[in-house]
Amino acid sequence: MRRLTLVMTHQCNFDCRYCLQKHEDVYMDEETGRKALDLLQKEILAESASDKDVDKNVQVSFYGGEPLLAREKIERLVAYANEMIREVPGGTIRYEITTNGLLLDREFIDFAKRNKILLALSHDGEAQDLVRIDRGGMATRARVDEKLKLLLRSFPETIVMMTLHPDHVNTLSDSLSSFHELGVKSVNLVPAHGERVSWTQEKFDVLKAELEKAKEMYIAWNQGENAFRLIPFENKIRNYIRQKDADNAMCHFSCNKTMVDVDGRYYPCSHFIGREGYCTGSVEEGKDTSAIEDLEARRVEPGICRDCAIRFRCRHTCACANHGHTGDMSSISALQCEYEKLVIRLADEAAMELIREENPVFVKRMYKE
Repeated sequence: MRRLTLVMTHQCNFDCRYCLQKHEDVYMDEETGRKALDLLQKEILAESASDKDVDKNVQVSFYGGEPLLAREKIERLVAYANEMIREVPGGTIRYEITTNGLLLDREFIDFAKRNKILLALSHDGEAQDLVRIDRGGMATRARVDEKLKLLLRSFPETIVMMTLHPDHVNTLSDSLSSFHELGVKSVNLVPAHGERVSWTQEKFDVLKAELEKAKEMYIAWNQGENAFRLIPFENKIRNYIRQKDADNAMCHFSCNKTMVDVDGRYYPCSHFIGREGYCTGSVEEGKDTSAIEDLEARRVEPGICRDCAIRFRCRHTCACANHGHTGDMSSISALQCEYEKLVIRLADEAAMELIREENPVFVKRMYKE
């Protein structure tokens, strides 16, 4: 799968307490987006001319800031991309947008359904009003809950993306309960990182207790024909079953992923946008293969991880996570290390309870190709 992400704007209508973006009022123009799509098409056609088995599957993601601030441009670029992929024999395309939800309406949800766009919703559950206020300083929970209900009616598999703020991590299990009651079937969790948050041992201990509760909920909600995806657990279980390296399966840093900033410059993933030394080309000049190779050479496995028995199940070489926590792509933080160990242990305990004939939906999900 080739992944192209278009950063539609740096602006946002939220002011989240942990966000590291500057929210500058800049937007990608349509011509930049079209050039990026044209270069992707050219790359696929050139490679397929010499290799009939080359991957022609494309995922185009729209990113921000809040991408729906550029909604009309997104709609036109989707139409352009649909035409582009028709000129690639055997090519397929899918789309993805992560949004805070405030600008969602029936019309755009219908557009997303027609064009097979996966909509993921950022929502911090019971901590929403504590950490995710709008630019006017107003609470957002009630409004976003209504948008989530609207979204679930058309997309029952909608993924909720939760960021865990250390000051409010005690709300995690209650948040999962609230989402489950609304009919949410998939939740992803990411601990907040960066200079705006501080994880102490005390706060991590609270996280540990909350994830223990989450494990029990996960087990209870995956009984029989029922299904609930707590994505950190799902990934650890599936990677073990398939014996796949967690980073190779989940981290697409630079290899088959191109992130295009509003000005048309390429970056390996979202964390590095605008950072000096991480530009990997542009829509004007194409990919800079030497810059990509240099970044790949700099991303090496942390020395302390090389003898770890569970290293193949851990995201210890995820460049953006490492850089976000330590400032170095190849150094894992103590927090990230302990978090990975914790999630792996809890996922294994859940799997031991759930991989039984009595839970056919869960077993099929874990073992499907």
